[in-house]
Amino acid sequence: MTMSTKRAAHFLLIPELLYSPPNRAIIEALLATGYEVHVFSPNLTASRTEYGPNVITHKAIYSFRWIAKALLQPFWWSVHCISGTSEEPLAVVGLLSFILRKNSFILADEIKAGSYRGNSSERWKNLCRWAMQQAKFNIVNDQTRVSLLRDYVPLPSHAQIIVYPGCFHQPPKPSVDDRKDLRQQWNIPDQALVVASSGGFNLTAGADWLIKAIQDRPELYAVIQPLGVDPLALFLLENLPSKDRVYLQRDRLSWNEAWRSAVGFDIGLAIYTNQAPQFQKMGISSNRLCMFIAMGVPIICSKQESFSFVDRYECGVIVSDYAEFLAAISYISSNLIQMRENCGRCFNDYIMPADRFPRLRGAIKSI
Repeated sequence: MTMSTKRAAHFLLIPELLYSPPNRAIIEALLATGYEVHVFSPNLTASRTEYGPNVITHKAIYSFRWIAKALLQPFWWSVHCISGTSEEPLAVVGLLSFILRKNSFILADEIKAGSYRGNSSERWKNLCRWAMQQAKFNIVNDQTRVSLLRDYVPLPSHAQIIVYPGCFHQPPKPSVDDRKDLRQQWNIPDQALVVASSGGFNLTAGADWLIKAIQDRPELYAVIQPLGVDPLALFLLENLPSKDRVYLQRDRLSWNEAWRSAVGFDIGLAIYTNQAPQFQKMGISSNRLCMFIAMGVPIICSKQESFSFVDRYECGVIVSDYAEFLAAISYISSNLIQMRENCGRCFNDYIMPADRFPRLRGAIKSI
């Protein structure tokens, strides 16, 4: 590092978030404003990254002991800016920025309230909320989460909150050849109707509706890219009566790979029936929803106010039960071409308008 280089430290909950869309946006914005970015997370080791030589990875432990050891290292006194994601990393962000007298900002991509409070002790959670109060600004992924964050922390009315979706600001460009190649890889006919589920696959994410629909609609195919599914559930998925019409992605895809694979889908699921506050204020904080729409895939989503834009842009169908779910599949399949075009309009006008990333970059530059 030269004397003129600024250093930023960014803390992640898990290493896999290094390339997630919102964290990628933060890292790229830090790089664009002249920072050398040091990324910390448990189980993250020093290695090369896709971001180039100015992003360096390190291991961190979210504990008071790790903070005490860190303060003995000269590196931390040369850091100019500290940031992190929810929730466990935030106590570290808050304490380091306070002790070192450095500016900080927070990506509140998880708001662990209600039945979704997480496993952290109340003492640690209080430090996390305090870190949000001390930050120069907080980032949430959907406008409906602004009030949720203000109430949860709580934050004063004048506190700056920026909305940045769970979305790449430069999504991969799909092609016809990609779609054909993926269908061959999945052993799915070119003209088949494919419904996809990506990410968490459970009873609050529409897993039961999708599996039942495959049984009830013999012409339907499915691609399932599950996360957090135990071996028994994977075994049962592989042995469904309709297994010949289901492609199960066993290996975890990178964020870019998952987005590129969406070109092979016709309908995507964004079902959230968990009643915890975070899941009832999803909107464009949903990575899977943003992925599907950005890649031109109409969606079926569960009924909540944060998804009202889906009706407005006619890029999907909002449902409340299984009967409506089946009807939505039929409706989208009959209007697929127009709804694909509507996805592009929704993405450019609502999810990622031209000023979204520059606004984030400007906020980071201002501190």
